[in-house]
Order: sequence, then structure tokens, then C-alpha cells
Amino acid sequence: MEKKEEKRISKIAVQSNALINARYDMTAFQKKILLYIIAKIQHDDKDFQNYIINIKDFVEEADYKSKMLYDKLRKDTKALISKVYEIEEPDGLLQVSILAKAKYIKNKGQIHVSFAPDLKPYLLQLKEQFTATPLRYVLNFKSVHSMRIYEMLQQFKSTGFLVTPIEDLKYRLSLEDKYKTYTLFKRRVVEQAQKELQHTDMAFEFTEVKKGRKVVQLQFKIKPPNEILLSEEQQRIARKLGTDLFLSTLQAKKIVIYVPSKEVLKTIFDIKSAQREGRIKTNIAAYAYGVFKKKYQLDNQKKLST
Repeated sequence: MEKKEEKRISKIAVQSNALINARYDMTAFQKKILLYIIAKIQHDDKDFQNYIINIKDFVEEADYKSKMLYDKLRKDTKALISKVYEIEEPDGLLQVSILAKAKYIKNKGQIHVSFAPDLKPYLLQLKEQFTATPLRYVLNFKSVHSMRIYEMLQQFKSTGFLVTPIEDLKYRLSLEDKYKTYTLFKRRVVEQAQKELQHTDMAFEFTEVKKGRKVVQLQFKIKPPNEILLSEEQQRIARKLGTDLFLSTLQAKKIVIYVPSKEVLKTIFDIKSAQREGRIKTNIAAYAYGVFKKKYQLDNQKKLST
């Protein structure tokens, strides 16, 4: 069995950008299941495996409490078999089932699932045009549209901007026949996503572009880390990084934005243990930030403005 720490760190769903931008319709719960399964794919997998959902682990990772989820998971993996990706390919539109099968294993609390073979080019051995989505935030979102907008923004985190016609965005989200007025779409989808993403690494502002009096395009701007407002939990942990490890405010903020809270607390504990045992020979702040940078690849994240 995988170690719990390894499972948490590996919760990154890597997908082709074609899947990020595909058209499909599903509930937030189904989307969480899908991302959870995608995160189990290994970068060196040459073929799809029989991926196992340990229901107890999923419930913990997604921060659910109800035991009723055992039945809900079975129903929603079944529903995912009937869900279809519509993927724009160079020579046409591919319509493909998302899951090929799902099997509930009695008395083990497991569901074994496999992907449709036609999805191999979009999930396996990806070398370019892909997006890695950390699950630390999206598993807690309430809206499936917030999850999808988070994924879309992840594609553009290097530039910080996403520009999209509203009709294209509604098409990808399968919302052409819903939210007939822009005002309703803005409130239920865009502003809801903005609220759910406000404490994440993809917090954003958006600008409306009009043609005449009609809003036809949205310009999303991803906020730099120094402009992201921390949640109460993030603020508490940032203060702990300052008092326990003497990290600067900017260093602490970067860590709590990009590293899961449980991982931050565990790393603080490990560093303090090393200090008590006399294994740290340098300045503890420099040592601690070095540990976080190496362990969580903070240098690959956006730099904080000073």
C-alpha cells in the first residue's frame, strides 16, 4: 500500500490541453472522481491500468464526512461510463466515452476503473501541450464550473492571462442552453469561480469586452501571489512558519499558497525535530526555506513580488 504522504504529494492530474478544453457535462462530484482517477496515472505508463479508488482515501482526500458516499461513488462511476468528451481534433470532432468500465469490489471498499482506449493520446506519455492540475484546491470546490475554470487558467499560469469569447466558454462548459442572460451566467459561473478560487494559486480578476452594449468576451488575469488574499487557515499557518521557522512574510505566503496545509504542518514538525536533534548546522530559516523549495519545487511557481 502506498504511504499516505506519497499519495498526497502525487495528487496531480496531468491531461492534454485538448481535454482541458473539451466539451462535456458532469456534476462537481463526478468531476472530482475523474480528476482523482487521472491523478493515479503514472508518467511512465505506456497503457492504461486498472486504477483503484480506495473509497476511504477518496473520502478523506476530498474532505467528505458522510458514509453515504459509498453508494454515491458507485452510482457516479456508473454515470461516468455514459459521459462523453467532445474533443476537437485536426480532422474533426472526436466523441469518446470517458470511462470504459467500473467494478465495485465487495467488502474491500474499492472501485476498479479503466479509461476508454481512445483517450490514450490525451492522458498517457504526454510530452507537450499538457496541463498539470494539483488537486489540493479543486477537490474542495462546490461548482464543477469553478473546477473547469481553474483547469483552464492553469494552462496560462506562465503568461497570467486567459482571453475567451463568452460563447466559446459556455460551449466548453455545456451551458449553451442555460443562463440565457449574461448577467445570470456572470453571477452563477464566473463570479462563483472567482469566489471559490480567491485563496488559491489561480485567483483571478476579469474584464468584460463589449461589442456595442453586449458583453462578448472575457479577459481573465491571474493574480500574482503577492495579491492573493489568504484564507484564515492560510494566515494561521503562515504565522506559524514565521514564529517556528523565522521565515519572512513573503516566504511564508508563497509556501501556504502552493503547499497543502497538512504538508506544511508536517514539514514544520520534521524541521523542528531535526533542530532538536542537532541535525541543523545552519540558520534555521535558510535551512527551512531550502527544504520547502526542494520538496515542493517552489522555484517552478510564480515568483512573489518584493
